[in-house]
Amino acid sequence: MPAIKRLLILLLLSLSHTISNAQVSFSGNEFPDEDFLRLKKTTTLFSFQYMDYKELENFEQALKKSWTITPYKIVQPQELFKYAGDSAYSYFYFDGFVSTAEDAKNVNVFYLLKLSKPESKTELVLGSIALYPDFISTELIKSIDNELMSKKNKRSKMLNLFYNESQFYNWSPGFLAGYLKQINEGLLSKGTQSPDYGFYNRKQLPKLATDTLYVPKYIRESFSSASARQPLNTTTEISEPYRYKLKFVSVHDLDSLILKSKDPIKYIVYTQQATNKIISIYNSENNQIIYQKYVPGSFNFEMSDLNEIRKIIVGIP
Repeated sequence: MPAIKRLLILLLLSLSHTISNAQVSFSGNEFPDEDFLRLKKTTTLFSFQYMDYKELENFEQALKKSWTITPYKIVQPQELFKYAGDSAYSYFYFDGFVSTAEDAKNVNVFYLLKLSKPESKTELVLGSIALYPDFISTELIKSIDNELMSKKNKRSKMLNLFYNESQFYNWSPGFLAGYLKQINEGLLSKGTQSPDYGFYNRKQLPKLATDTLYVPKYIRESFSSASARQPLNTTTEISEPYRYKLKFVSVHDLDSLILKSKDPIKYIVYTQQATNKIISIYNSENNQIIYQKYVPGSFNFEMSDLNEIRKIIVGIP
């Protein structure tokens, strides 16, 4: 795709040195005030995967619920090159890289917010969302990384893959509403979210003792505990060891509950980012995060992860 290749020329930052491993990260206090003011004067461009435009109404609703720091506009991926390097715009787009640790290749994919600085021909990464590619996407990304070609050509092929073919477990308009709320509020407060960000809301989390926690079905597929392996189409609530109410739903149904239901819900998002596990719980009433745990060097969602949430609830006076 020629337009994507032209955009690539302007995207020269090394991601491995600019992105944290948190589910959602932002760096509101790590850039000068003039850059913050520059951001607020921009129009933020959102580009999605080509398949996402079939449900554009839901993505528009997610932006309306969570993004207030700047005006925004949704564009097609091939349009991005027209704006790249223009200081009047900031933009979200997909990107990623493959890292190597102890002879193992790890895939890192992100949805990034960048701000161009034409006078210095640089870009600031202001926010990032860690994405969880499925097995096929992960292997395709590794295959591209193994090809004998220039770094620019590899990233060009990866961009095409991200926008056209990749599947991400934790990507949907409903999930995006929660992610963007964190970045939006984080930048407005000029805060920074660290890679090992851990948090729980002492007022909201205990409500799970009586409320239902909605769980996307892809998480059930990730359970490594044999006791958690039940048919994916069941809606049976599990009573042990979590002991509180769970309901497994498809991502599509969860999106409807997050974006369209009048009754707020609490839902969980699991992200496997390279060798790190990130577990988050959101409240759809305000798209705020009420719990997050980052576990380095860990794979698979365990039933013990739910049990740990229960233990925290029990321990809150």
